[in-house]
Amino acid sequence: MVFLSDRTRSGRSSVLVISFLVSTIGLMGLGSSPVAADPTGSVIAVVVDRITPIAPQPGDTLRISGKLLNSSDSPLTKVSARLGISASPLEQRAQIAQQSELELNPEAEPVDYFLNKTKVPISEALLPGDEANFAVSIPVNDLPLGRDGVYTLMVEVLGTDGAGQMGRQGGFRTFMPWMGPDSNPIDLVWLWPLIDYPAQEANNVLLNEDIPRSLAPGGRLDSLLTVGSDNADKVSWVADPQLLQVVQDMAGGYQVRNGESLSVGDSSTESGQWISRLKDALLASQDLDSVKSGKSDRLPLRVTPYADIDAGAVTGAGMETNVVLSTTMAAGVASSVLEQAVSGTLYWAPSGRLNRETGDLLASSGVRTVILRANALSPSQPNTISTGLGVLGTTYGGMNAVLIDPGLSTTLGLNQSSQSNAILMRQRFLAETALMSQLIRKDAPSRMVVAGPREIRWDPSSEALNTLLGATGSVPWLQSASLSDLLTEDSTAIPRKRGGYGPKSQKAELPSAYLKKVQKASDQLAALTAVLDNPRGITRAYAEAILRAQSNAWRVDPATGEELVSSITTSLQDQTDKVYALSQGTITLSGESGLVPVTIANDLDRSVTIGVQLRGNPSARLESKPLYEITIEPGKKVSVELEAVVVGGRTLSAGVQLLTPEGQEFGRVAQIELVSTAYARAAGWVIGAAFVAMVLFVVVGITRRVHKAATGARLDAQKNGPHV
Repeated sequence: MVFLSDRTRSGRSSVLVISFLVSTIGLMGLGSSPVAADPTGSVIAVVVDRITPIAPQPGDTLRISGKLLNSSDSPLTKVSARLGISASPLEQRAQIAQQSELELNPEAEPVDYFLNKTKVPISEALLPGDEANFAVSIPVNDLPLGRDGVYTLMVEVLGTDGAGQMGRQGGFRTFMPWMGPDSNPIDLVWLWPLIDYPAQEANNVLLNEDIPRSLAPGGRLDSLLTVGSDNADKVSWVADPQLLQVVQDMAGGYQVRNGESLSVGDSSTESGQWISRLKDALLASQDLDSVKSGKSDRLPLRVTPYADIDAGAVTGAGMETNVVLSTTMAAGVASSVLEQAVSGTLYWAPSGRLNRETGDLLASSGVRTVILRANALSPSQPNTISTGLGVLGTTYGGMNAVLIDPGLSTTLGLNQSSQSNAILMRQRFLAETALMSQLIRKDAPSRMVVAGPREIRWDPSSEALNTLLGATGSVPWLQSASLSDLLTEDSTAIPRKRGGYGPKSQKAELPSAYLKKVQKASDQLAALTAVLDNPRGITRAYAEAILRAQSNAWRVDPATGEELVSSITTSLQDQTDKVYALSQGTITLSGESGLVPVTIANDLDRSVTIGVQLRGNPSARLESKPLYEITIEPGKKVSVELEAVVVGGRTLSAGVQLLTPEGQEFGRVAQIELVSTAYARAAGWVIGAAFVAMVLFVVVGITRRVHKAATGARLDAQKNGPHV
């Protein structure tokens, strides 16, 4: 009997190997069994809790163990298990996804034959709901393995059902890389994001308990930091400076909003410990980097723009200055918390792509590195694996494009809720990378591959991730590299074509209606800042809160984003309302023009310089010039007088509008009524003149009648003579 355990067999034709195995299969005791589809589907759930070794080598024994559960409503008898394997390794990465889908279809076959030598009895009778342990094993030298590559494995569970039919009752499918110690390894760069949902109001109150829960032992951020710290030689840290800022704030005490009330948070200790642990982990990674590069002046941490701003949506909404602000302040915020400079700022594109306008804006604000999905900059040459670094052209020069492998991202996003699922994820990841090590040419310009999650606020199983990272550090086809290593490569070495930014990417952005609310808050803040003589302590707090409202996080949690914007707007309005006009009621002018007294109050804790103007309704009936340079000390009131000309005698409604020094409207309008007495006196003179005219008219009329009568009598006497 001949076993192909010698690695020199990789030079033989796989066809000859398989032919030899098939011809001698009876002698080997492996037994070729025809595969019968089970029309009823899987009735036994197979849970695998162990596969060893992770990277089998000659002389090892392959062991797979776990549990079986009869999930049907009928008993099964003569239950057994055996191992199946494919006759040849996979040729393309697409086959890995295809084979993974077979797990959902009990009738499909990922293997060519089963190994009867591995068949083991499990139970004479497995009642509904019953569990049983299983374990199958085989010396690796006895496996029908040909050339190096990724093989598919299946644990098949056989049994007799209630109808007396023997057949497959369940199965578990996975992958087994078969790679020798002389494999030509690829370099694996792990991106390790520490980013959360920035649900923090302008007064630093947290909107919910999400961040404290994440920092608590076993929480998402706690687990990511623990696993990253345990694998400091493998991971490249990326963090949102806002997260570092809020955790530091929490360490000194914090409050959480509960509806209309506030409660004191109880995770201050965990917050302080988390920051300390992160510093230690970064220093450990820094020491490792120092050995390689001889440099230790910066922590091996790159930061996203503050609050992980949705640069594409914000740029499209015309709020480019917010993108620039979040980008330029990021490194400073992180360095302040960590007490040492960080390695720089990068942008992690949430859809894996960037439109040209956003790329130009990021480049103009100093960003030199963006993280994209590999298919956003595909190699121009067909059938070329897209490795880790490209160049994204912009108006301001090229930016380094770190290209995450989509297949690895998909694998990291697989279900890890059980140990069995975690093993499936691990084996698929190892299969992906093993196949990539074969498909990428040995003389390729780059053999660096980037692994990172599809969603940067990922919540993986810490146990699954720790096991996976340990595995990637022990298999012969992988070696660790850092993001710094990757960025030293020639990004133009591989010709690439830029992918589009299509409707799907645009639809995923923060909605324009939402960003209009954010813009309203920005306008409110600009007006408040303009009137404050000393905006320190107010403007920055609100500006940072407004940036938090523009986070990519609210793409997947819009309700919290809306709550944050509403909180900011309400708080800004409360601040604005503390500077207001007290004037009210009716004011009577002694003539058609006069002075209108206005009193302005400042209830803020700092002085303001403001303007004021009267505005009539309708505006054509009032002429009044604004008054500027009115300074009001904190807690004080100031009275001023505005010149006004009122046209018409009816009462005029007017508004007292406060203004910023630049003439923009500020605060709420106070309503007053204006009345001019000049028109009342004019009306009296008109009435008096009319009365005099009427009297004169009557007197003249009477005089004329008397004169006419006298004249008539005289003429009559002259004509007829005196009467006797």
